Amino acid sequence: MRKIFLLVLFVFFMLPHASSSRAADGLTLWIHPYLPATELIERFSPLAKYLSEKLNRPVSIRIQQSYQAHLDFVGRDQADLAYLGPVTYLHLTEQYGPRPLLAKLEVNGAPFFHWMIITRVDSGIHALKELAGKSFAFGDPNSTMAHIVPRAMLHSAGISVESLGKHDFLTSHHNVALGVLGGYFDAGAVKEEVYYEFEKNGLKMIAQSPPIPEHLFVARSSLPRELVEEIRLLLVTIDQSPDKDIILRSIKADITNLLPVNDRDYDTLRRLVQSLDL
Repeated sequence: MRKIFLLVLFVFFMLPHASSSRAADGLTLWIHPYLPATELIERFSPLAKYLSEKLNRPVSIRIQQSYQAHLDFVGRDQADLAYLGPVTYLHLTEQYGPRPLLAKLEVNGAPFFHWMIITRVDSGIHALKELAGKSFAFGDPNSTMAHIVPRAMLHSAGISVESLGKHDFLTSHHNVALGVLGGYFDAGAVKEEVYYEFEKNGLKMIAQSPPIPEHLFVARSSLPRELVEEIRLLLVTIDQSPDKDIILRSIKADITNLLPVNDRDYDTLRRLVQSLDL
């Protein structure tokens, strides 16, 4: 009877400790909610599996409820690993300070992209300064990139949002292209691949942004340096994995690699954002 009692005590005291140890060993990868949570979990699961196997510890995916919640959660150093858009990263460093950088995306062989201000070929509009009083279509209202970069481009030509005849958010780049082609808007802003997709249908570009660095992964400041270095190396050498294409294309079809990243990579975008005083 005494042996059974001691065994019960052992299980009672040791199990919480073991569970806590496993939780401490696990890592969380937090994603901003740019798609439904179920889809994001599916997209990032191959990457989480790759890291879990290489690190010999579980990596679980978590989705925040909003972009602001994601920014604040990462800023308070509560996310082990996080995936950020370029402008969110700038807000993070400005409001909360630097974070260990892990890797940035390479998309279609390039670590950056451009935004295009577009109109129809028969619109009679040839320059940004001619958009005063015209209608303008932005993309996703929840994406700071689809809002801030085009606004900065307009601002550089002396066009404020208030000086437009009207503006609206159409959720996707394809909707913007179709809205402009259909004559519902005089001009709009899309990423370059969407412009090239619809150019043959009658679009023309009147302005192109400077190179905008791609999305990136960061780590929490309190994560052990050796672990950060290990994760960084696993990400930037992912091209050596036989599952590279499955891992990357699951996140986004045109991702071709993960590359080393430096805060200086975002200086051009930083100046664009600062020009709007946002």
